[in-house]
Amino acid sequence: MKHKELQYIHESLINGQRRQMVQEIDRYGPSQFFADYIVHLNAKYVTAEARWNYYTDVVVSYFRIKGRE
Repeated sequence: MKHKELQYIHESLINGQRRQMVQEIDRYGPSQFFADYIVHLNAKYVTAEARWNYYTDVVVSYFRIKGRE
């Protein structure tokens, strides 16, 4: 797991830079990213609600943007 890259992708999401986030996920490798990201969120946030909100936001944003390409 690449913690710095995961944090950078997470910050792109938080800052609203979703197209940049998609590019970063593609470089990371989508199949590995989604598994690693949930582990990253589990370590970072105590509440399940926060983890769920970030995870669903990244998943929905990623596939909406990829669907437009």
